[in-house]
Amino acid sequence: MSKDFKRLFEPGQIGKMQLKNRIVMPPMGTGYHDEGGYVSRRFIDYLEARAKGGVGLIIVEVTAPSLQCNVSNYQLTLGDDSYISGFRDLAEVVHRYGARIAVQLQHSSWELRGGEPVQVGPSAIVLPARVMGVSGSPPHELTTDEIRQIVQWFAAAAGRAKTAGLDGVEVHGAHQYLVASFLSSATNQRTDRYGGSVENRARVMIEIIQAIRETVGPDYPVWPRLNGQEFGFEGGVTIEETKQIVPMLVEAGADAIHISAYGAYSYAIRAPICDLPGYLVPLAEEVKKVSSVPVIAVGRLDTELGEQIIEDGKADFIAIGRRLIADPELPNKAATGRQDEIIPCINCMECIERPVTEGRGTACASNAAAGRERTYRILPVDKARRIAVVGGGPAGMEAARVAAQRGHRVVLFEKNPELGGQLIVAALPPYKEDLDRLTEYLADQLAKAGVDVRLNVEVTPEVIREEKPDAVIMAVGGVPIIPDVPGVDDPKVVTAQDVLAGREVGQNVVIIGGGMVGCETGHFLAEKGKHVTIVEMLKRLANDVSPMVRRRLLDGLREKQVTTITGADCEEIKASGVHVTTSQGEMQEIPADSVVLAVGYRANDALFRSIEGELPEVYCIGDAADPQRIREAINAGYQAGLSL
Repeated sequence: MSKDFKRLFEPGQIGKMQLKNRIVMPPMGTGYHDEGGYVSRRFIDYLEARAKGGVGLIIVEVTAPSLQCNVSNYQLTLGDDSYISGFRDLAEVVHRYGARIAVQLQHSSWELRGGEPVQVGPSAIVLPARVMGVSGSPPHELTTDEIRQIVQWFAAAAGRAKTAGLDGVEVHGAHQYLVASFLSSATNQRTDRYGGSVENRARVMIEIIQAIRETVGPDYPVWPRLNGQEFGFEGGVTIEETKQIVPMLVEAGADAIHISAYGAYSYAIRAPICDLPGYLVPLAEEVKKVSSVPVIAVGRLDTELGEQIIEDGKADFIAIGRRLIADPELPNKAATGRQDEIIPCINCMECIERPVTEGRGTACASNAAAGRERTYRILPVDKARRIAVVGGGPAGMEAARVAAQRGHRVVLFEKNPELGGQLIVAALPPYKEDLDRLTEYLADQLAKAGVDVRLNVEVTPEVIREEKPDAVIMAVGGVPIIPDVPGVDDPKVVTAQDVLAGREVGQNVVIIGGGMVGCETGHFLAEKGKHVTIVEMLKRLANDVSPMVRRRLLDGLREKQVTTITGADCEEIKASGVHVTTSQGEMQEIPADSVVLAVGYRANDALFRSIEGELPEVYCIGDAADPQRIREAINAGYQAGLSL
């Protein structure tokens, strides 16, 4: 064990449940489940990798306590006894590695009534910044009999969790789902015993914990997840109210308190890239002052910060979420002094938002094997071959890493003096520093795997022929698209890539293209004091970015007073500025000392085509084949490395 992590890897205890360390994997939606909400083999494989990787406690993601409140056909549920066997299989696998496993029970606020989804809540009010009334219609105000029924759903589901061999139950009382909506005066405007005072608003949670305790007995661990505070609107739960609620829940039978937060438009739930590591820890610290049971902290935490939090007495357990998606072996690596081998999380939000925005299972930009643990195993090859990889960006480095770790002899060519490719410039805008860590990790892995890295080499067909490889992977990256606009060849016109790499621009800058690259370049230049205008032909800026990151990105542009024009076409670039046609059909000139092109990238497969027929195996991957995002580049590299 590393001497740097004495506290993090100490045994801990929640109620009667003994834990081998203080690292908790919090509940995070995956979308990996079988139809009907049953535990799938894929989900078991996914959590097995995290248990094997050394985590102390895994909390299974949002699980509906009743079939009536399981409105998604693929959300987990413990709504009847038919679901017990799947959870039992999951628990048995996790227990093999000395980890413990609990389940989070959640009522989303939606129920199936008459075959149709109906939102229910403490009060029939619409609050746009909240889950309540998100459809635009007031939710059905629950009657006291309906509340009692819901309480019993939680108790019955907890009983099934215990029968399945799970080690504990967490009640989801955060993030403005049903139970949390009772705790907040912003959404709870009842005048009966379930509304008004802090104690009344906490009554539903108290009754749920009491009912669960009666069902599972005195020794089975039960605890709530709470919003330490709600941000961004009037009437939200304050930290002082939470500190009043916590002793009530402990008296009701809670064995721990898991502290998260909620903010208008969900900022506080998911910790986008621009939020500081540990930004929610002060809330946990305040709760710990009044809690007689252990406190779990969350919010962009890593092992180093977690060690310090526990050492300082701010929390008892550390919830590490996305970093465990990026690297299931994180605890084991940290405990054995191999921190430099931890796959870095780049905080891109792909993992959390993909199941919602794309309706697909969680995926990780840094770790292509996340959720594919069974099919993406790196196994040794029967016969080592000589592999040439052309391009030292994310796709090329990942392909070389996987191929070398399988036992192939790999040489990687990069035309520039350093590895990284587009990761180098992508790390320059505000909040993107984590991309540097990804580059460092991949470069370090290449060295450890024995990859022959050759920098400053401009690869031609002759270079490849002289190398005589058995297979070639082309990962040379894409090239910026230059739009067919009069004046685009003016010397004051540069690409976003040029600007991020250090090209000087004038004071008044017009950026053509308002996708992720254009908006991030706008951030970058505005921070340098430039007057920036972004012109985008679509009606929405940053349409290629996940919703959470997009909102943060646009908020940042507004804060920096960046001018944005959407639904506009660039007609001509002149000495005086850029002429655009607005969405109203009007011609407008925008003064510009410099014009930055950020309209995307195109494939770059010329070298691939020049040798395609000379060797039996030549692959073109990443942006060279189809410019996309980092996630797709890493996945393409991983697949290429496995295929050889």
